[in-house]
Amino acid sequence: MKKSILILLLTMTIQTYSQESEKKDKQQIIAVINKFFESLEKKDSLMMRQTTMDEAQIWRRYSEENPARSDFRYSKDFLSKMQALPNVKEIALDFDININKGMASAWVPYEFYIDEKFSHCGVDIFTLFEMDGNWKIISGAYTVEKEHCEELKQKK
Repeated sequence: MKKSILILLLTMTIQTYSQESEKKDKQQIIAVINKFFESLEKKDSLMMRQTTMDEAQIWRRYSEENPARSDFRYSKDFLSKMQALPNVKEIALDFDININKGMASAWVPYEFYIDEKFSHCGVDIFTLFEMDGNWKIISGAYTVEKEHCEELKQKK
């Protein structure tokens, strides 16, 4: 009986620790993604470098074009071009994060504004790795959509 209670208590402790650890990881991942968005808004290449790997690939898909068009860039190549950006703001509508052993994916519906005017919406998909206790974006992909933006808001 005592052995069963001990095993039960140990299992509950491990499960609680695991849940708390995942909750902490999710909070850190959300913070990294928000910092990435903030670096765009501030045109701050140092801040962006803190959130992404230099070799991170960022893919863009124009889903509403026929045929759909896509392109990509390396994060490191974008850093020197940030100052030329117009005034932009990206707002996350939600975060759906999955984590497994130092690797995470985040599905993030968003709205994008240029000079305080709505430009488009879409979904960002980030892949992150945990390295030395910090999460970094290793790849990203996003859609650029002018229609169906209300549907993304409602999924929030």
